[in-house]
Amino acid sequence: MSSDIASRVESALSQIAHACERAGRTDNVELELAIKTRSVSECETAARTLENFDQPIIFGQNRVQEAEVTTPALRVLGLENFRPTLIGPLQRNKINKVLRVVDEIETVDSLVLAEAINQRVEDDRVLDVLIQVNTSGEETKSGVAPAQALDLADQMAALPRLRVTGFMTIGAHTSNEALVRKSFADLREIRDQAIVRPHLAQAHTLSMGMSGDFPLAIAEGATRIRLGSSIFGPRS
Repeated sequence: MSSDIASRVESALSQIAHACERAGRTDNVELELAIKTRSVSECETAARTLENFDQPIIFGQNRVQEAEVTTPALRVLGLENFRPTLIGPLQRNKINKVLRVVDEIETVDSLVLAEAINQRVEDDRVLDVLIQVNTSGEETKSGVAPAQALDLADQMAALPRLRVTGFMTIGAHTSNEALVRKSFADLREIRDQAIVRPHLAQAHTLSMGMSGDFPLAIAEGATRIRLGSSIFGPRS
């Protein structure tokens, strides 16, 4: 199993590089691993492989209770550039718990949630957050509507303990590549409008693209893609 995970991570990095080449890009695209239901051992194997390739170790947690197990175990390994982040929905009654085990939250989609997080962050800390945008308009997906995304970003940038570092979306659930690309292009346009505002100059991250559509996301400007089952196999 360990060798399988390592080879899949290596393969994913190669596929990202090829997708960047096809898109005419020379910048780096981060690989974030969605580690839902994965053991500490599996996570360590993936982390060591990323470390061997001088890649950031970005682990996306779906559930707070799983992050409470894996994050402390991985922190003691002394991994360079280890960044646990939350990619699942966040209930306000779990904010205190999640702040202890992640360095970033990708799924902030309302001012109410942002203010609640801001109130719980320690005085000596600034938390990186991404704004989740529902660019596909699908009712089953979370996220602020695209038309309200910039206003939300402006309001969140005024909160002293949050740093808006970018935007996140889940691509349209369709086989129509044009619609999938549009959902990614729309997020890029929101990001491009945001970063010209001085208070949002750090909001460069575009977290978009998963196993089935990440080459399209890279073509549309993704700076981070999220892979899970294609690295670890089917979920437990």
